[in-house]
Amino acid sequence: MKKISRFDIFMIVLPWILWYLTFDVLSSHFIYAMATSTSILGIISLTKKEVREKYKSCNVLCLLSSLGIAIILYLVFYGGNIVSIKLGLEGEVLDVYGLVPKGLLSIFLLALIGVMEEAYWRGLLQQVIIEKDLKINWLFSAVFYGIVHSVSLNLILVIAAFIVGLFLSFTAKKLGLISSSIVHVTWIYLMFLKILL
Repeated sequence: MKKISRFDIFMIVLPWILWYLTFDVLSSHFIYAMATSTSILGIISLTKKEVREKYKSCNVLCLLSSLGIAIILYLVFYGGNIVSIKLGLEGEVLDVYGLVPKGLLSIFLLALIGVMEEAYWRGLLQQVIIEKDLKINWLFSAVFYGIVHSVSLNLILVIAAFIVGLFLSFTAKKLGLISSSIVHVTWIYLMFLKILL
């Protein structure tokens, strides 16, 4: 195992700080705080050549596969929503949806969040820090993605983030970061469509 660098440590700690600020300190401005937080992570990640090289081209089959994965992920969440209602946890789900205001700006910011998250979570963290530097299985990035959401104190969000992390980590591993970005943004739009319109 390669010795972990100060940069790697900084980039593992930074999301905890940014997610705390986003979910707790700046929650009344959630969409703007999340767009800023993910952009900071994404831009730093994209300065690394190793991350930029993870963006494989995405042909028609890749695009269709990405859309299919996004739909499957949406259906998993649709079923999960039904289960959460039966368990009386729909309030926790609504807490998350209620953080996104309606409008065109939200449509743009949600896409930005999806793309920037992929640069960091599946690009830098998963494929560079976890797999290359630490020689740990890529599944650990999905665990970390779920756990970092614990700053929200919303159990449903932590579980949901872990599930999303599994789908996106697998997609990035098999099809590349363009594909996982397509899945992420498409899934976000499917989840928040009623809210955005």
